[in-house]
Amino acid sequence: MQAGIPPRPTVTDQMIEEAAKTVAAKVDIPSEDIADVYCHSMDGFELAIELKERFVDVNRGDLDDLDEMEWLVNKELKKAEETWFTANDIQPPYPIGTRIKEGVIEHIDGYRVACYLVRKWDTPPEVKSWQVIKFEDAVPAPEEIIA
Repeated sequence: MQAGIPPRPTVTDQMIEEAAKTVAAKVDIPSEDIADVYCHSMDGFELAIELKERFVDVNRGDLDDLDEMEWLVNKELKKAEETWFTANDIQPPYPIGTRIKEGVIEHIDGYRVACYLVRKWDTPPEVKSWQVIKFEDAVPAPEEIIA
């Protein structure tokens, strides 16, 4: 990553608490309980299991609403990343076609902020399957991989 640029934003307690308030308004579960057990990338089913383990009453009808928790947190994270990207004039460190540890950079992701779409080494070029790699995580491939 470019020198002097602050690190990419991450999920904050405030993002989680705001999302929990929105979800709690739809279910009969206190937002504090939702925020306490939620971990980033947790789906509604996993969240329901964690809540039940804490003796919070969760019913089947709550699952769809609990599933929204991850979407809301990701939405806020993406907003923070977009602000970071614009404010810091983030540029891709490597051009398309660069060979990195994971494979070959084929595209800049049009959805995720400051990310490449990388074709893994063992994926034939005709297969349209990519791994998402953040700009700052891209590392040039060692010579033995390229050869």
